Amino acid sequence: MKKILKYLILVLSAILVAKDTLPTIAILDFEGKDVSLSEVQTLAERMRTEIGNTNAVRLIERKAVEKIIEEQGLQQSGCTTDECVAEVGQLLGVQFMVSGSVGKIGDSYTIDAKMFSVETGETVRAKNTTYKGEISGLLNEMQILAWEITGLDAPSKFILKREGTPASRTVAVMDFEARGITGQEARTLTDRLTTELARTKRVLLVERNMMNEVLDEQGFKKDGCSSDECAAEIGAMLGVDLMINGSIGKIGKTYTIDAKMFKVSTGVAENMKNITYQGPVDGLIVEIEILAWQILGLNPPKDLIKKKKGGVAGLALNRNLPKTKVSAVIRSFFIPGLGQIYGTSDKLGYSIMATELAMVGLAFKAYNDYGLADNSFNVAIDNYNQSSNLSDIAFYKSETNSAMNKRDKANSSLQLFSTVAGIVWGSSVLHALFVDPEKLSFKKPKKFRYAYDPYKKRFVVNIGIWS
Repeated sequence: MKKILKYLILVLSAILVAKDTLPTIAILDFEGKDVSLSEVQTLAERMRTEIGNTNAVRLIERKAVEKIIEEQGLQQSGCTTDECVAEVGQLLGVQFMVSGSVGKIGDSYTIDAKMFSVETGETVRAKNTTYKGEISGLLNEMQILAWEITGLDAPSKFILKREGTPASRTVAVMDFEARGITGQEARTLTDRLTTELARTKRVLLVERNMMNEVLDEQGFKKDGCSSDECAAEIGAMLGVDLMINGSIGKIGKTYTIDAKMFKVSTGVAENMKNITYQGPVDGLIVEIEILAWQILGLNPPKDLIKKKKGGVAGLALNRNLPKTKVSAVIRSFFIPGLGQIYGTSDKLGYSIMATELAMVGLAFKAYNDYGLADNSFNVAIDNYNQSSNLSDIAFYKSETNSAMNKRDKANSSLQLFSTVAGIVWGSSVLHALFVDPEKLSFKKPKKFRYAYDPYKKRFVVNIGIWS
């Protein structure tokens, strides 16, 4: 019993010592500008409450502040200058003071806050925000400001509320364990999982850097915390609702992904998923993206399903699917050269694509030049028709001829480049139509070589393909 009592005394002493090391701070009621006194006081009180929740400072109670101000014959709403605030801070014996104002301009509200050192009078941190909506929305803004003014990031629930997004569950993702693949590949796939989880907008993710800091503090290696117990411990330290961990392995030519999402508070698995995949290793990217939706109990978007099945979005990149002339023609019809790329002839396809873009660009420039020259011609011909002075008539006649020449030149260029662009487009479509997509790649050149024919008993020319 004595040991337990002694232990409790030591813990309480440590807590008290820790609190004494925190910076002391006092908050004055903000100045109201076109906002009522009672509303401003309510907002300042909300900030006091939230700044206490940060556990980063030791807050002086409002009553102590009011007592000092009353003794000095002041009112909080009247103590708006830095000198007055600093004087109150010195009397309170605090290190920092926070003051500010809440105003209204049209339909928008403004909050300006400043924290400065009582000892030096130097502004330590200044924050401001503009809010449009009902005044009650300022309560959330004051809570965000309470964290930011102390140099901390506001909790996600306040940010989500500001953005009009309902509060989501917080999730942290551990780097998946690599089994048969490289650690870099496993980390890359984990990053893609995290990115896709964020895309669902159903959960709030803890940043990787924050999790790595916790791992470092606990003496874990980034790839050494693979057990559920370790993940749950890290999740509790991060204060998240859910943790996701798993492994990515390779058996022969088959890849496997095993993932589990469990509740940190209970350790109970909420969802478990496993995937078996055969194909190029980069195909795991689509698999991991789909997994991000499925592990949350959501249906993956159609674009991911198409990509997995080799739909329109993935056909040009998937070289393992059978190639057809129809698919090649469709691609070349919409984008010249794409049908050739689809048929594995990258050099030809990109050459066609680059030529088409160049011709279209030059045709567009010629079109603009024609428009400018035509405007100049119209202006010059109008001035020519309205002039009565011989020198002006001669000048505007010259301007008219010059503009007409430029217009004709631009028109000729427009026709030329448009024609070439049309020829390139048509050639791409016809090439895709008449050439088997599987044979679109460049063939190696033939070569001539001499070989001895034992039947003819003489050397003959042998034509073959370079190997």
